[in-house]
Amino acid sequence: MKKNNKGFTLIELLAIIVILAIIAVITVPIILNIIETARQGANKNSITGYGKAVELAFTEYEYATQLGGEGAYEEEYSDKGEGLKIAVVDTAEEAKTATEEQKVTLYVKYDGADVSCTPDESYIAGGRLFLIKCSVDDDKTDTDYDYVDGQATLSDAE
Repeated sequence: MKKNNKGFTLIELLAIIVILAIIAVITVPIILNIIETARQGANKNSITGYGKAVELAFTEYEYATQLGGEGAYEEEYSDKGEGLKIAVVDTAEEAKTATEEQKVTLYVKYDGADVSCTPDESYIAGGRLFLIKCSVDDDKTDTDYDYVDGQATLSDAE
């Protein structure tokens, strides 16, 4: 009698399934980590772009007020972006107790991701040190960032 040797045995099929399952268990978390790292990088870039837009708005504010007084900036830029009320103080410690007179409205034009900032915790100190507390709405994560000295970093609030 001749034996038919075509096909795979049940043991061989189970061995292949087990090997594929082990490969999936190893690779899926790695792939998910890569996706999350890429998302965080994109969010940091969005915050950095928004921070640069705020810096530009502050420079425009300084320039316009030096040339034409307080009303000149409002008149020139109020229709060119979203208003962000931010404290302009001498030191970072003064930001916590900033009065309404120390806050200015900067009109920020930014076309990137949906960035929302917390004006009560954001400030400009000494004319150059920026701290902007922001978060990015990317429908996946709710991560807060700080924009300080031109760089976005994860907020300590996490």
